[in-house]
Amino acid sequence: MSFFSIKFFIFLPVVLVLYFAAGRKGKSDISKVVLVLSSMIFFLMYGASSFLILLASTVINLIFSRLLAEKKNKFLLGTGIVINVLPLLAFKYLNFFGENIARIAGGQFTAIDIIQPVAISYYTFQMITWCVDSYRGETKNTPVLDYLAYVWFFPRIILGPITRHDEFIPQINDRSKFIPDPENIATGFVWFTVGMSKKLLLASRFAGASVYGFSLGSGMSLAEGWFCSIAYTFQIYLDFSGYCDMAAGVAKMFNIDIPMNFNSPYKADSISDFWKRWHISLTSFLRKYVYFPLGGNRKGKVRTYINMMAIFVISGFWHGANWTFILWGTLHGLVMVAERLTGDALKKIPKVIRVAATFALVNIGWVLFASADISQAGTFLKEMFSFDNIMPAAAFYDSFEMGTIPFIRYHLNLAVPALYVLTFICLQLTKNIYEKKYKPCFGTALITGILFVWSFLYANTVSDFIYFKF
Repeated sequence: MSFFSIKFFIFLPVVLVLYFAAGRKGKSDISKVVLVLSSMIFFLMYGASSFLILLASTVINLIFSRLLAEKKNKFLLGTGIVINVLPLLAFKYLNFFGENIARIAGGQFTAIDIIQPVAISYYTFQMITWCVDSYRGETKNTPVLDYLAYVWFFPRIILGPITRHDEFIPQINDRSKFIPDPENIATGFVWFTVGMSKKLLLASRFAGASVYGFSLGSGMSLAEGWFCSIAYTFQIYLDFSGYCDMAAGVAKMFNIDIPMNFNSPYKADSISDFWKRWHISLTSFLRKYVYFPLGGNRKGKVRTYINMMAIFVISGFWHGANWTFILWGTLHGLVMVAERLTGDALKKIPKVIRVAATFALVNIGWVLFASADISQAGTFLKEMFSFDNIMPAAAFYDSFEMGTIPFIRYHLNLAVPALYVLTFICLQLTKNIYEKKYKPCFGTALITGILFVWSFLYANTVSDFIYFKF
């Protein structure tokens, strides 16, 4: 059930009314039941097979967590982690492994038609956190209903953020959370609208240019290479952070705060700073559950760099079964190691240059991320640094679909660059939704209403979120 579908705009108010109706009568457990059942219905809309796979994972991890809480056993913990990872490897990576093994062996591999369970990458990591925390004794005596609410909470079940139990379960045991808060509902609606506007009004505008660029290949000019790659850089951020804003907004309406997943990543002045700001929940997971168990930075410099590379390769591979993702993760890891080796020397460079250089590196990385294969990525990057053809073609400007707007249609060669500049400035100057305080007033209500209606008019013209396939 898409966040910007008619079904969702009927579903959400009904669930809120039932949730708070039970809470007003002091029936907090009934409110939790409403939350769990509505979340299951929400997820079921994505398909029965995905629903049953998550249901099986829920039951299996509940059993393992109970066993781990009773007996602190590393073998049992390892078994639980393997049981979580195996379905992810089977559904998402089986064909990738088969193709590469066949290529090495000089044979042929026929791809298997395998279903892609919705959200499996996200809830697999969340289940692993649950198992590890159960081993550490942190989830002992957690009621089954609380566990189910934690796993299935519908605002963040599809695309995160990956949430630890201690960030969620204490909130649903706070009785004040079951009483409607008009300010939280209003703030949640503003956040939701901001996110929907990012996705439907901005990300979709740049989508045409990124599709245009990646479909051209060797036919691009230098300007088109940079413009189209930056279009994807803007698109993926506005798309994914838009979802996270919407998820946070819906959760806020239930008086529940979920972790911030983005903190203005294109303000970063280094790659290490970028990863403190981009997909924060994934970074936190990899640091706490992979980097630290590997030894972190406690076993010497060489081991530290190896551990850093490991989490970035894992991060890349987590995103998809393609060598382009692995190379993307490796690139970020290598730059992180290089930054660590230079120490404080980089800080002597003016910040504006560091921000620009970081943005350029991130942009080049996104070319790898967005490409269908290494060959396409190589061709795209080659055109970005080729001076044989410099100026963009008319088709590039047309990809923004602004030709029907009066006045602008005659000045697309000025309007399109202006759109890039304005977007970059906005991403540099604006605060994220967690930092900005929305005061209830006529101006906020008017702007929010206009943005909501304007965005909703585009709801049927756009595709799913980019990260949906991950």
